[in-house]
Amino acid sequence: MKVIQSPLELKENLNKLENIFLIPTMGNLHEGHISLIKEAKKLSDNIILTIFINPIQFNSINDLESYPRSLTQDIDILKETDVSILFNPSADDIYPTNSNLSYKMPIISNELCGKNRINHFKGVITVVDRLFKLIKPSYAIFGKKDYQQLYLIKKFVFDSKLPTKIIEAPTIRDINNLALSSRNSLLNNKGMIGAVELYKKLKICAESVLNGVKIHDAELMANQELTQQGWKIDYFEIRRQTDLRKPTYNDSQLVVLGAGFLGKVRLIDNIEFCIPTSI
Repeated sequence: MKVIQSPLELKENLNKLENIFLIPTMGNLHEGHISLIKEAKKLSDNIILTIFINPIQFNSINDLESYPRSLTQDIDILKETDVSILFNPSADDIYPTNSNLSYKMPIISNELCGKNRINHFKGVITVVDRLFKLIKPSYAIFGKKDYQQLYLIKKFVFDSKLPTKIIEAPTIRDINNLALSSRNSLLNNKGMIGAVELYKKLKICAESVLNGVKIHDAELMANQELTQQGWKIDYFEIRRQTDLRKPTYNDSQLVVLGAGFLGKVRLIDNIEFCIPTSI
């Protein structure tokens, strides 16, 4: 595996490669990331993994500075995988000029995670756009844990008529069903126990709707119970899988999404489900 920081050096190495598979990450790698590498290996021998903590998708300097960093450990982990190149650029490498984005962000980018994180998804799409232009991958993979992010990236690729195929990766969970996340490393033992409650409430909410409870009531109950358990809820909502709009009476393919703070750590998760009849 080559470790490259310079876009120029990256370009020189990419000139020799075809059928490139891109795995964008912000580092602090865990088993979820390893699962992405395994999926990539099914389609390509030329796997480029990036580690770049994108400053323009953070809403506060404190959140940016507190984001977990473990580059030395990450490199050791990647040495045991099939990754061809680790691209670890600086912010100046990625944004040598103003980080303007010509793409018009969809309205849904201002809802859910985007409601209280102004321009968060614009920052995400901007770095994806930059990486795609640098690397020109045939494939790129993103996890379903970041459900809204995945939707917006797929829409960006479709709207921009890019040749890259987006691969969706399932959420990887630990033995307690906690979704693996780089931010989990910021939780103490008590926090790790409390974090599992988000998944539990998502599951109960979906099951409640399947059993005839009205969507609004199921959402409200989960929100109240998580708040009582010490969560500061950002949102807890059921949306349509297809476009993340609020469901209507005849929608059946749904997803319940939740995000909130447990202490100072922001966590997100979701569960897809299907109802056999109208709401």
